[in-house]
Amino acid sequence: MNKHRYLPAFGVGLLILGISLLAYFTALRQDYPAWSPAGLLGNAVESDHVDGHVYTITDNSNQMLSKMSRTVTVGDELITGDGRRYKVKSVHGFTARAEFTGMDREMLSYADEFDSLSLPAAEQYDWKNKPIAIYHTHSAESYVPTDGTESIPYKGGIFEVGDTLAAELRKKGAKVLHNKTPHEPRDKNAYYRSRRTAADLMKKNPAALIDVHRDGIPDPGYYTKEVAGDNVTQLRLVVGRQNPKMESNMEFAKKAMAFANKTHPGIVKEIFVARGNYNQDLMSSAMLIEVGTHTNSREEAEKGVALFAESIPVLLGVAGNQPGPGGYTTPAGTPSGWRTMAWIVAVVLLGGGLFLLISSGGLDKARERIKKFSGEITGLGAPAKKPGPDERNNRDNR
Repeated sequence: MNKHRYLPAFGVGLLILGISLLAYFTALRQDYPAWSPAGLLGNAVESDHVDGHVYTITDNSNQMLSKMSRTVTVGDELITGDGRRYKVKSVHGFTARAEFTGMDREMLSYADEFDSLSLPAAEQYDWKNKPIAIYHTHSAESYVPTDGTESIPYKGGIFEVGDTLAAELRKKGAKVLHNKTPHEPRDKNAYYRSRRTAADLMKKNPAALIDVHRDGIPDPGYYTKEVAGDNVTQLRLVVGRQNPKMESNMEFAKKAMAFANKTHPGIVKEIFVARGNYNQDLMSSAMLIEVGTHTNSREEAEKGVALFAESIPVLLGVAGNQPGPGGYTTPAGTPSGWRTMAWIVAVVLLGGGLFLLISSGGLDKARERIKKFSGEITGLGAPAKKPGPDERNNRDNR
């Protein structure tokens, strides 16, 4: 009995299984985070966010760059309001050391672009057809000075910050969907629970998807700033780095920070690129914002988010490409698109090579098949051979 008799069938079975799994996860891509190369190579679980835990990020000179209650891991990045970019190289306990990697030229170019934009016209965009969607993964988050506690399950003070954001956007002529579905408890599975809410909002074809949070560091002064003549809380924008739309999410966040700080200097403190997905694979204009911390008053947080809200309609209306189906888009051929295509090609080639090896029954036989196939392809392009005298006579005698 030929030991390789069933190998071709086995190879075909593996191929069918792979295609079936791909189709399955594609069909359910809104209920589960989309696959990405980064998620394959590392833990794609969103970084923990524990009130009272303070991670401090310092540079090589031991100067503090940032602090947050969100867990900081090696590979995370920080882009400051003035465009300085850092990458976390080590983490020991609650102290992370980051290395300066240069000025973020893309963000600085956006800042220059908005400086020359005198009267941006948000009305260029049809808000009636594409609303801005707001939701809250950590729906219990609250502000101690105003709400009396840091956490109110199912009806946190963060909902009222979301209400203020929605109201300010409506003043600008935008249609807003503010979803207040609770997603308790506040654990590592919160983003999986809130994904269903985000997926439902996506059915309305929004122009942007904003998840509103607050930080959990004890120091209220870290976020307090006088902006537009009033004490408000600053915001942090968070981008998930284990997400296939990271590049377009980053572009959107950089433009948001550049334009918001042009209009109200200092309102956006920084962009933090964190481990995880944060449901940002759902669309290119998905955004996670942190409005102050739990020790800030909610009134200051509402003032801060109201100032930030002024930038969103203008940003979606005139900056970059116009939002198309599924939201804000980036040009074809972006680094994210090319990297995804490269991974697809690599997987196809690897799978094809494995199938050929299994179905052939060995490396030598696989080489023979490749040579035979190459010869057949070469023969297709060769000129037809004219029959000789003997061949013509045989054909005539028939």
